[in-house]
Amino acid sequence: MQNLTMDEGQGKYGPIFKNHVYMVAFHIFATDSLRGEQAHLGAHFFPYHSAFANMYDAVVTTITEYHNLPLESSPYWWPFKDTDQRDIVGPKYFGTHPGLGENFEVIDGRFANWVIPSFNESLVQYEKYVYNASDNLYGGSIYGQLRESHSYLWQPTYVAFPRDPGMNRTGSEYEPTDLKDIMRCLDCEYDRDNYNIFHFAWCVQERWHVWAHAGLGGFRFTDEGERFNADFDGKQGPISPIFVPFHNTVDMFSSEWMSRYVEWSNVSWGFPYKRAFNYALNDTYDGINLFDTISSSFPMRWYDLGWIPFDGPGANKTVTYFDALCATIKQNADHVYVKFSGAPDGAPGEIVEPRNSSTHGTTNMSPGGQTATAWAEAGQDDLLPAAEAFLKAYNADSDNRLDAAEAFLEELLSSSEEDGKRK
Repeated sequence: MQNLTMDEGQGKYGPIFKNHVYMVAFHIFATDSLRGEQAHLGAHFFPYHSAFANMYDAVVTTITEYHNLPLESSPYWWPFKDTDQRDIVGPKYFGTHPGLGENFEVIDGRFANWVIPSFNESLVQYEKYVYNASDNLYGGSIYGQLRESHSYLWQPTYVAFPRDPGMNRTGSEYEPTDLKDIMRCLDCEYDRDNYNIFHFAWCVQERWHVWAHAGLGGFRFTDEGERFNADFDGKQGPISPIFVPFHNTVDMFSSEWMSRYVEWSNVSWGFPYKRAFNYALNDTYDGINLFDTISSSFPMRWYDLGWIPFDGPGANKTVTYFDALCATIKQNADHVYVKFSGAPDGAPGEIVEPRNSSTHGTTNMSPGGQTATAWAEAGQDDLLPAAEAFLKAYNADSDNRLDAAEAFLEELLSSSEEDGKRK
């Protein structure tokens, strides 16, 4: 993934192959969209990163199967004080952070002197995968396309800064989070108004995700007081080799919490179907609602994630936030995380059952598929026609999908005052 072009990789491994820069570009387009942030700072944080992790894993497993290697799936990282996995950030695996090089380059570990791909190339070569390149605000820096516009990083290899004097919560001398802090997020029960998937996403992002990025990557200030990030902390975060195991853990948290409250899958755990909210901007905007295509200017398709073979029916269907929620909940996913699987934890950090692209498409992927049954059991048979019309339009990838969903939900909401059970 690091060394091959897209054409070289797809010629060898097939159309599911994506190189490393593609994954970085995909993340950049999602985070710097004209419509607003498409990957973070709201309920969409979980389905976006779960889908991203699945897409990366589909490439990794395709490569390992081709070469008959023993790795069955990409690993996740359990970076908490109750585990010896703290040493993953050090000379044994991902290198010492902050970097030990003269200019804070990471020069030890298995990814020592990790070259920033296409350092002086533009992202034009990836525009054929993009629906609307003008939707993106990203322009790179004067030193290369894979550093942010305000970045002063010139080093051609991966950089991790030390703790900045003004940063008092954590730093590149990474301090693992207390497990109890993140478990507080997981242990809060679903509540429609006070703790739905939006609140859970906020909890994980603010208690752990943001500070792990800042802590491992670090940042600096110019003489004029302008902040700029090192390589792991920013739009270009997937540059870092540690990005994928780190965000596989995000997928694990999402899957675990949703599976604990699977009875709320028929309302997608409170994920907004319109007027979705970005808590950092205190604003709503299009592109992050339940049935919106994830990062629609640079979308994923079902075959990209290994859910359906490249030539299978529906392979070119774009992945929505709804799809990603449904496919990655533990009851539907074809992978199991050791930490929450009930299996003996003899090898923490490994997935005990591999993702299997050949069978994923046969699974009932959609909690929405349970919706008609759920309403019938609740004695709301009059809503079944609207629910069934919505599901039929959705599964057919119809242009009428959103209209059908809107009609169903409006009918539901209009009757909420008449029937407390409906509400």
